[in-house]
Amino acid sequence: MTSTIGINLLWLVPGEVGGSEESTVASLLALRALAPADLELRLFALESFAVAHPEVVAAFPTDLWPHSGRSRGLRIVGESTWLARRTTGLDLVHHAGGTAPLARSAPCVLTVHDLQPLEHTATHGALKRTYLRRAIPRSVRAARVVVTPSEFVRRSVIARLDADPARVVAVPHGVDRPTSVSPSEALTARYELDGPVVLYPAITYPHKNHLVLLEAFAAVLARHPDALLVLSGGEGSNEAAVRAQIGARGLSGRVRRVGRIPAADVAGLYDLAAIVAVPSRYEGFGLPAVEAMVHGTALVVADAAALPEVVGDAGLLVEPGDASAWARAIGELLGDPERRASLGAAGRERAARYGWRANAAGLADAYRQALRMG
Repeated sequence: MTSTIGINLLWLVPGEVGGSEESTVASLLALRALAPADLELRLFALESFAVAHPEVVAAFPTDLWPHSGRSRGLRIVGESTWLARRTTGLDLVHHAGGTAPLARSAPCVLTVHDLQPLEHTATHGALKRTYLRRAIPRSVRAARVVVTPSEFVRRSVIARLDADPARVVAVPHGVDRPTSVSPSEALTARYELDGPVVLYPAITYPHKNHLVLLEAFAAVLARHPDALLVLSGGEGSNEAAVRAQIGARGLSGRVRRVGRIPAADVAGLYDLAAIVAVPSRYEGFGLPAVEAMVHGTALVVADAAALPEVVGDAGLLVEPGDASAWARAIGELLGDPERRASLGAAGRERAARYGWRANAAGLADAYRQALRMG
């Protein structure tokens, strides 16, 4: 018997949700490759999603909502009206963006990427924070099964929201080495990379902690004046502060703010970089850290949230607010190629546990668990 599962992607506005976009797209393609005979998947997405990810839309039956998704209020209304009407009669709907609509026409599975809106309130505006403080607990209570990307988030959901441990399951994201990787020579010319690179790929949201990294990098340059800090990723709410700090600390010549760049260029930068730094104060998984491990690049990560769990002993852990400690860790690694190679090898070994096939199988099992509860 085949069950039909709808997947709600109205929350996924391309370019605005960071690593959640990449991980969700990859999970969907992995599910298509797994092709479980007992599950039929149908997507419900924005028109802008179809433009950004035509390969995903081509892989599944897809209903497109004719809106850009830029208005959160309109998306919320659309989930309780347009989506509810179109999912009537489905066996299950997977709300993959952290909240489920008030009006639902089918039982649901919920993905909670993290509880940042409840645990790090400074990273969201007052209106969004007020909405999520109500919507996330309500959604967790409504879901038959809650999926999280790490044990850190799973424990947080159970402890903070008093969820039944038996129905909260951790399904780590998968990361594979990309098939399309820009060559180092092209990247060196394109982005004017004239020294050893420290890479941080992240949207400039406050919790991503760019400002501490910039403070640390200013100190690193005293010992390694040829080093370069490359900041990729889209512009978030802290973009102005990041650019101001680059100017105030006189870093314009040694920082490349390259913005949102092609995936092949990001992959090539992982290969080219001497170090990947991930100072984020809060990650439900930490996709850039795992991507760095896949590429065998030495890692320095914040000792916070899910990052220690995901990275283990394959990277250096640093307190996220201690700029001096970040400067020491980065500076020491820049001067120690053997240590960088050792960390890179440990990263490759650890990254082997994060495969997309395992991710897809875990999601399929979560769907089956929810279906059995009917």
